[in-house]
Amino acid sequence: MYRKIVNSLVLMTALFLAACGGSASEPTATPAQQPSAQEVIATTLDVAMHDIYFGNNNDNINNPPVWTVKAGQEMTLNLDNQGGLEHSWAIVKKDAEIPIPYLPESNPDLLLWQSNNVQPAKQAAEAFTAPTVAGEYVVICTVAGHYPAMQGRLVVVQ
Repeated sequence: MYRKIVNSLVLMTALFLAACGGSASEPTATPAQQPSAQEVIATTLDVAMHDIYFGNNNDNINNPPVWTVKAGQEMTLNLDNQGGLEHSWAIVKKDAEIPIPYLPESNPDLLLWQSNNVQPAKQAAEAFTAPTVAGEYVVICTVAGHYPAMQGRLVVVQ
């Protein structure tokens, strides 16, 4: 008799748990869709300028910031000079040798495009057209003495 009661209780508990339980399989995660190259390429570049580096990393020589643009794209460049010195943002011709120190008046032929200088604690917005040839371009601050410490990379894609 005791065995019948225990067996009945075990059976009822098993049936109860089976009725209350969900499916045995775990829900499967749906992989996030990767954005296409076109979706991640902005038409506006926001650039923070500090003394003397671009972006959030003060080691632009070993870890330069990278901006990606589409070849020939009309761009808006938002410059935010958070430093105490004036700064600029200039695209150097592909594969050009940049002399150290870089002196703007001695090397105007090295640049594809250059912003105006932005005064300390000021912001500026400028329009430019991205280079039409795909590849990686060096971006520098052209204020004398700021390169090579103040540099980045502009990656141009088709």
